[in-house]
Amino acid sequence: MSVSPVSAATTSSPNKWIILGTIMFGTFMSTLDSSIVNIALPTIRRDLNAGDSVEWIVLCYLLTTTSTLLIMGKLSDWVGRRQLYITGFCVFVLGSLLCGFAWNLWLLVGFRVLQGLGASMIYAIGPAIIGDAFAPQERGQALGLMGSVVAAGSSAGPVIGDCCLVNSVGRASFL
Repeated sequence: MSVSPVSAATTSSPNKWIILGTIMFGTFMSTLDSSIVNIALPTIRRDLNAGDSVEWIVLCYLLTTTSTLLIMGKLSDWVGRRQLYITGFCVFVLGSLLCGFAWNLWLLVGFRVLQGLGASMIYAIGPAIIGDAFAPQERGQALGLMGSVVAAGSSAGPVIGDCCLVNSVGRASFL
């Protein structure tokens, strides 16, 4: 009989709502970042003289995130969910800061790949951490709240991106 590396929680963690809030914040930021740049693409194209290659700013983030999700899930089984989630959040924040300081298109694309790697860790591990923190009868509610945050982040991205552009802080869409 083999023993699973992840045991199913039968009771809730005493800090489950703090855990959920933390995971929701990371998820909101990473989903927000997948859509916030879309509205700024014409401005970025002009400022960085990017031409038609500007599409890579969005594509590289989404390709990196989606292509590494399964890898990050397995990696979290090896190194621990909490540790990899924290690492992912730090990588995401570092990528965001570097994107704000990118002075040419290809640096921006490279930094978006870094951001995408961090987002992949957040996306892959967040639901597993929630599953560990909440009792089986509470997981549906917690994961439902997570789904709401994903929708809110994706919807808020263009609005916040437009606010950044209107206020002449286009690079703030990365920060």
